Amino acid sequence: MSDWLRWLLIALCLVLALLIATRGRRRRGFAGVTWTRPQRTAKRRGMAASVLGWLVVALVVAGATGGGLLWFLGWPRLPSAAQFDVGQVLDLLKIALSVVAGFGGVVLLAVNYRKQRVAEDEHDLAVQRAEREAVQKFNERFGSAAEQLANDNAAVRLAGVYALAGLADDWADKRQVCVDVLCGYLRITREADGEHEVREAILRVIRDRTRQSGKLSWSALDFDFTGVTFENADFARRKFSGEVLFDGADFVGGVASFAGAEFGKLLSCHGTRFSAAETNFGGLTFTSGKAEFVGAEFGGEKVDFADGYLQSSSVAFFRCRFRAPVVDFSQLDFTFGRVVFDRCDFADLELDLSIGLDDQPFSLVPLLAENCRFERCRIELGRGGQAVKLADCVLDTVTVADTGEHPQQHPWPGNELRGGTSLPGHYVTSQLGTSSR
Repeated sequence: MSDWLRWLLIALCLVLALLIATRGRRRRGFAGVTWTRPQRTAKRRGMAASVLGWLVVALVVAGATGGGLLWFLGWPRLPSAAQFDVGQVLDLLKIALSVVAGFGGVVLLAVNYRKQRVAEDEHDLAVQRAEREAVQKFNERFGSAAEQLANDNAAVRLAGVYALAGLADDWADKRQVCVDVLCGYLRITREADGEHEVREAILRVIRDRTRQSGKLSWSALDFDFTGVTFENADFARRKFSGEVLFDGADFVGGVASFAGAEFGKLLSCHGTRFSAAETNFGGLTFTSGKAEFVGAEFGGEKVDFADGYLQSSSVAFFRCRFRAPVVDFSQLDFTFGRVVFDRCDFADLELDLSIGLDDQPFSLVPLLAENCRFERCRIELGRGGQAVKLADCVLDTVTVADTGEHPQQHPWPGNELRGGTSLPGHYVTSQLGTSSR
């Protein structure tokens, strides 16, 4: 047999052994063979297949290395056995034993690798089992807290509030669900003894976990206070990064305070009634997103939006009614932000729009009132009102005042002046109309 044929047969044998080992590791069995041994035997067979696979890999590497070396040496012919003396035979035996030891190391490596894989699988199963047990315990706590909230006894309901709040702190994956349940309880109208204390406890829990410097924060969650009645609401210096809905809510009492609060996504006040003696949004911050006041009513004695900061956000008032004697939007700070009044109604009040930005050029007017109605109002514009624009509005018995320090021409197009309303000269343009009605 020639040398090249011999090496070809060796290579074919190695490839065949590799295929057999690969087929055995699939655990699907060979065609036409039915395995009847228990699962444990299958695991042992997997171990044997793994060892065999590593041996085949070692044989392939050794064969390739030896073949490459022989090719590099020009395929030299080995001497016959009679030409070896005793020392050379012993050296060959040492080499053979070293090869056997090497294969033993490969077997040990395969066994250790298999053990490592089994240990990792057992660890993963233990982690999954622990997670399932934790979720089961959380579900049990959730069910218990929900039953407490539905109890007729106020003390039990109060305990349910704190139990659900504690669960929300521990269960990050379902924290939003727990908060939704608490907000949903506020939306339920219920007349029972101790109900006021229970609802106040829910609001206290929410306030404690939405502080701007709180360690454990719910600020990133959404809060739905639709239709809730708040008495002396206190959300001052709280941070809300999610959506906050006050649609249809009613704020009553001495004060409704959002002073220094921060909103990062959406503040929705559709049909909201601000009836407290003072509604305070002073120092309000919008870092992004928007605020929507649609069909809202502002009563009481004062509405304060002074010193607010708008960064890449907008505050829109659409079809709102302002009836408080004092409405303050002074000293607003804008960074690509805007306040828009659209089809709003102002009556019998002093409106301060001196936002204090008259020295800065604007590509877009930061405070705009369109299609609004002003009756018996005094509008304070501060230093020239460069950052304020009224368009297509009705001004009936209105006094517009500014300091007059910067009397540049400001276009206020399409406004209708009634009841003796007059504007400072630098606001009068050819587009303004006047009526004696």
